[in-house]
Amino acid sequence: MDKEKFWIAYELNRAKNIARRVYRYNKGFMERKSKDGTWKEERGALCIFCGEDMDFEEITEDEANNLVVIL
Repeated sequence: MDKEKFWIAYELNRAKNIARRVYRYNKGFMERKSKDGTWKEERGALCIFCGEDMDFEEITEDEANNLVVIL
């Protein structure tokens, strides 16, 4: 995982192109993808970056942008 920029998904289903939650990290900012496809800052999710939460799958930027968020 690149520490400057990465994308992750929780409860990812690649066959259906959906995930329960999708996040991106970009140079100090953690953002969560909304159901409408927009990205909003979510500082509480920085625990992912600190290794406190490991129940996710690393994904690509393209996957993150194309996934439908179901939560």
